[in-house]
Amino acid sequence: MFTNFGWIVEAKLKDGQLDNFKQVMNSQIKRAQTETGTLNYQYYLSDAGDILVYERFANAEASHEHIENWDAHAERWLASANATRMLHLGDLPDDVRARHAALSPLWLKPLAGFAREDAEGSAIAKNGHITFENFGWIVEAKLNEGMREEFIKVMNSQIKRAETEIGTLNYQYYLSDEGDILVYERFADAHACHVHIDNWDAHAEKWMAAATPTRMVHLGDLPDDVRKRHEGISPLLLKPLGGFAK
Repeated sequence: MFTNFGWIVEAKLKDGQLDNFKQVMNSQIKRAQTETGTLNYQYYLSDAGDILVYERFANAEASHEHIENWDAHAERWLASANATRMLHLGDLPDDVRARHAALSPLWLKPLAGFAREDAEGSAIAKNGHITFENFGWIVEAKLNEGMREEFIKVMNSQIKRAETEIGTLNYQYYLSDEGDILVYERFADAHACHVHIDNWDAHAEKWMAAATPTRMVHLGDLPDDVRKRHEGISPLLLKPLGGFAK
């Protein structure tokens, strides 16, 4: 099992605002690097202007510090992009949840899985800014009625198998009170992606009998041979734009 304090923010880039968005994003990233409790602050962007920000903190106090720093950037950020969705990931306290009430975030709590914390670091200096690399994806699904126990069985079987995959760095299941499922998956490299997909294939039929996939997002500069293995779900590709993982 794992713990998590964090969230995902999704947005749509406004026409002609990429340069302005990058400016405010890089200012935020520079500030966030001074926040000792901010563990992940990672921006992704699709070719069509879809933005996803993955944020993770050491504890609730660290998330409050980050929100206060965000407030200084909020006006310029929202002038460049329209916020479309927010997901809270973890057992967040009410005082943190209340600070995002205007966005009505969907609350997904840890269900099962793991994170190899010793492999979290990722930061690359590029064109004078800090960015990162990533191999992974997010899967979203809806729990089928009356299938919770069956889903947990196949999920636990997958997790047990994934723990033997040394290149699988994060394999984390979240569940909302309404049956919304989110799986956050991250790998060391493309080879590790293929190993995990091979093992997933042995569970796919039972998994999809218990839950209906609704969305998949590829996170990172994934090679075509990995992308093709998910083409039946038509995943959105979001490439690293800026940020870091400590």
